[in-house]
Amino acid sequence: MENVINQSMKESVKYLHRTKHPENPLKHRAIVCIICDRFIIGTEAIHKLTKEQILLHERRLSVASYEEYYETKLKTEVTKQYEVNGLKGMLLSPRSRRYCNGYATCTVCNSGMQASMASKKTPPKFAIANGFVIGSFPREIQFFNKEGEIVKRKIEEYELTDLVKAMAAPIRPYGCVFAFSGGAQKSLRGNYQFFEMDHNRLGGVMNHLNQQGISEHIYCVLCGRMTPDQKQIVRSRAKVDTQLFIDVMAWFIKESGHPGYKETSIPQDCTQPILIEDSETVNNTDRPVNASLETTYEGGTFFFSSAQEPSEGKSVYDSTDRFAFAIMKRCAPTLLALGGTYANNVEMQLENVLPFAFPFGIGGPKMNRRVKVSLELCIQLYFRLSLSQFMEGPTILVMNHIYNRQMSYMSGVMTCRSSVDGIPLGEKLSILSTGDFEKVDEHNFDTLDSNTKAFLKAVKTSCKSVGHSEEAAKYARRKCFAMLDLFGPNSLFISTTPDDECSFRVRLYTKPQNWVSVQNLSKYSDPEYFYNHFTSTKTFPLIY
Repeated sequence: MENVINQSMKESVKYLHRTKHPENPLKHRAIVCIICDRFIIGTEAIHKLTKEQILLHERRLSVASYEEYYETKLKTEVTKQYEVNGLKGMLLSPRSRRYCNGYATCTVCNSGMQASMASKKTPPKFAIANGFVIGSFPREIQFFNKEGEIVKRKIEEYELTDLVKAMAAPIRPYGCVFAFSGGAQKSLRGNYQFFEMDHNRLGGVMNHLNQQGISEHIYCVLCGRMTPDQKQIVRSRAKVDTQLFIDVMAWFIKESGHPGYKETSIPQDCTQPILIEDSETVNNTDRPVNASLETTYEGGTFFFSSAQEPSEGKSVYDSTDRFAFAIMKRCAPTLLALGGTYANNVEMQLENVLPFAFPFGIGGPKMNRRVKVSLELCIQLYFRLSLSQFMEGPTILVMNHIYNRQMSYMSGVMTCRSSVDGIPLGEKLSILSTGDFEKVDEHNFDTLDSNTKAFLKAVKTSCKSVGHSEEAAKYARRKCFAMLDLFGPNSLFISTTPDDECSFRVRLYTKPQNWVSVQNLSKYSDPEYFYNHFTSTKTFPLIY
């Protein structure tokens, strides 16, 4: 056992040291592929592409070929964000590390960048140039105001709160509740919940927010016992900077080129979220005890409503019949459930739901790429990008929700009973034609002939459970108990709870463009010290 742990520690330190500065071991930087902008993590091989090797594929990765294929012109701000020194006019990741023998490249992109492929017209599958030109919201925006004057404004990251992002989205398929809780000797915490809502109420332009009822779907709730200072902090966080919101909307509408704002006019005013709180009483007000702790905000936890979550028997659909229909027609679900109260499939674009993740309205999963990429692979790629907006809670929540629904459908299987009403199923199938199945449609499902209905009733569907569901937990417990029964109880159990704010790995990946300086890291470079520390404290060290 000791040899296994020792070997594991040596491997961990080995791959940790791939990120260090060649001349300063106390500085580390995440490794990003120059072609696809994805992190190279874990035990993945790091390949190197020289400037000359990349230039052989200049046509495939160029801005010009992208604009030619999509028949559009990229914004100057976007091309700047994907420009690497010495490789102008190409769509590459400036966050990639340059070694003495070339730029860091992942295995997939390296195989697609061989010299023999230089004559190909299409870029590598996961390359930025293959429709993954996304960009980041600029730190300084510029637009023309109603007087025709150029306005410039610097926007810090902390100013773009979750409230501002929720209000600015052109399509909001969920109602939002931002709840805060605290108390004496407790730090403030957020609880962000997303509920189903009728999207028809969200039509129209931003000047008609009040009439359309958008403000009725963003609430900030002050609940439970809090100190007076905490209540004041929540009130301030529940307010939206009116001018900031108007300026951000003006940039999206006039400068970004985002198609979700095509028919939107610049708002003249900004509606505030509704703050719900009780009047201060002895029962809901605590006396301050530790001001520094009580006025600290720890951030929020994000939740979806459990309604219409995928289930083992019928996936995301209303019944097993509907699920069987979807499997036969190959109608994979999107974020939206069939028959639900969400936006319909035509309206639904991920770029419109998450405009700050896709600030220029391009790079979404439904984009017509030169090399086709499935929705599932697109979402997997988004989670590996070095862009900071894909590491935020709301973005991960929505994309994970879409991914779970897709994987639930993909794992679906159908089984049939051998007979229906005493008649062998084969006899019923023998009188059904291809046309009968082609008539199966969501809108005429209840008007099908008796034989087709009988077949669908004989079908039983099943699929894998979503990871966070109760069904998945039951399955995991059953497997765990089965292993305990076969192998016996655990002789060693190790549990760690790292603090994200102090985690070296988190700091490394959230700042891929910077060298992250780490104090006291040199002692962990010795595998023997690392192993001794682990075995003596039973915890992994948190490196600051």
